[in-house]
Parts: sequence; structure tokens; C-alpha cells
Amino acid sequence: MTVLSTSLHVPVATAAASIAKTIVVNRSGTGDFRSVQEAINSVPDYNNQWIKIHLASGVYRFDRHCCSCAKHAGACSSRRSSSEKVVIGAYKSYILLEGEGAQKTSIEWGDYASDSRGHDTASCGTFTSYASNIVVAGITFKNTYDGYSHTKQAVAALIAGDKSSLYSCGFVGYQDTLADLFGRHYFKGCYIQGVTDFIFGLGQSIYEGCTISTANSVEKPGFVTAQGRGAANDTNGFVFKRCNVTGPQATYLGRAWGRYSRVIFYQTFMSDIIVPEGWSVWNSHGYENEITYAESECTGPGSKQSGRVRWKKTLTSDELRKFTDISYIDGEGWLGEQPRY
Repeated sequence: MTVLSTSLHVPVATAAASIAKTIVVNRSGTGDFRSVQEAINSVPDYNNQWIKIHLASGVYRFDRHCCSCAKHAGACSSRRSSSEKVVIGAYKSYILLEGEGAQKTSIEWGDYASDSRGHDTASCGTFTSYASNIVVAGITFKNTYDGYSHTKQAVAALIAGDKSSLYSCGFVGYQDTLADLFGRHYFKGCYIQGVTDFIFGLGQSIYEGCTISTANSVEKPGFVTAQGRGAANDTNGFVFKRCNVTGPQATYLGRAWGRYSRVIFYQTFMSDIIVPEGWSVWNSHGYENEITYAESECTGPGSKQSGRVRWKKTLTSDELRKFTDISYIDGEGWLGEQPRY
């Protein structure tokens, strides 16, 4: 995995939580746009009012047969089917991107790292968001690269903007499915599927009520997380709160991408797919005491602690409260200033 750097531009909203404008995207042509990317591009740079982009049900997919559209983001003007690779740029803040449900609205694309078009981990994503103050709801993001027999870094969604919240969304892939890269993020009621490092990055994030599922693959066992915290004073980490870890094949809960990697599972159900050791030090040998991997009040056959690695942490009640309370990502109340879901 490679990491890109980004600077966060944070405009100030003038009308928090009220929708100033609604844009409709419909593949049939009955909305304002047929293309998701065209709708996003219509939002002015440095926007500071909430704009809702509503996606009608349908699959906004990568179509290799759509003339030259496969070479760039956007839609083919000569065909009714959309060919989508969607990017929210750093200056397109205050967007509410809303589908009609994760089972009904999906955005799909098939790039992967080291493919023939020269993509890397950061550029292969189906959906990429660099802006602050973004809300996404009711959409599935899928990377269509088939990693069953040979996994490659193929990102379904990359979230690199601060103050981003995602509700009832799906993220489907094999390796590096969800790049929770930078910023403070809240995931509620989402479905995340993959095999290898399928939730990775340096985000400071809470996942609440989410389903975390492995996928069938010849690569076994897998790794749910690869969290990249690199220094003792870094605030980032992944917290899974009242989630469900399940799927068809065995997995570790995580491996240490960074020497101070931090992942906490709290009140989470774990099926019997969890490898007894639970966690892998990966390339951070010698830093076991600095890694914070913890499980508290978890249930299910996979939550048994008898075989866990010795260096797994046991957090005090005060430490748990610090990470599991919403203030870990939202000390100033930014979630309450966003449109509610």
C-alpha cells in the first residue's frame, strides 16, 4: 500500500444542516444529470452551503465498451448507460451524496494497482473523496476487479477528507476495499467486504453497527484491518462499536501497517472465522508494546481470548470511554451540524 498526502481545506458553512439545493442524477435522463461526476462538478469550488445530490436507483458502472469513457471519469454522452469513476475534489465541501439504498444504488469501477493504465492504490478507487464535510448515504461502492484467485490493491472507496460521515453504505472488494485514509470519519450501519487489509489507512474513525464480512478467496487467512498510525502522539485509530464480524473464511482482525497501529473492537459479535491469535505484528516487530489492539465486551465464538497474541492490550474503563465515545472523533459537534441520517 502507498499513502498520498493531502491538505485539508475546511470552509465554514453559512447554513448548517439545511439543504440549499437538490440535484438529481438519473441514468434515464429524467434528472438534472445522467452522470454522478457531472453533478459533483457542478458544485462550485469553496462551496459553503449543503447541496444534496440524489442518485436514482441503478448501477452506475464501469463499461469497457463505452467508447473512450473508460479512460476518464464521467459519462458517455453517446450512450444511455453511465460509466462512472467518481471523485469529490478537495474544494467541493458540503455535499450530501444520497442514493436510494445500498441494495438499489451502486457505483462500480474496475481499476487496480499496477494495471495496464498505471494506477496505484491511491488512484484506483471507484469513489474518492478529498473534501471536508461530506455526507454519504444509501450507496454501494464496488471495485469490480475479481480478486478471488489473485488479490491486488483494488479500492472501492477512498475517504481522505475531514468530518466525513457515511450511513448505510456498502463497500465491496477484495484487497484494500475501504481506504479510511485521513481525517475524522463516522461509519454507521455500513457493510464492508473484502479479504486482505480491506479496511486500511490513518483515519480517526468510529464504525458503529457495521457488518464486516470476509469474501471467498484462495488467499487465506485474510486481514480485516491495516491501520497505519505511525507515532505515539498521532490521534488516529479505528474503533469498531457494536459491529458484526462474519463471512465465509478465516481472518485476522488486523495487522500493524504502522508501528503504533491502533484498532479497538468493542461490544462486537465475532463469528468463528477469527484466527485464534487475532492479530499480526506484520512488519512492526520490536514495536509490539507500542501497538494498541484491544477487544472489550465482544461476543461470539471468535471472541475467545485464550489464543490471542500476548501483546494485545487490555484497556481500562476510562481508556475505553475515550475511544468509544463519539467525542473521540467529534469533540466540537460537527456531526450535529450535518444533515441527519
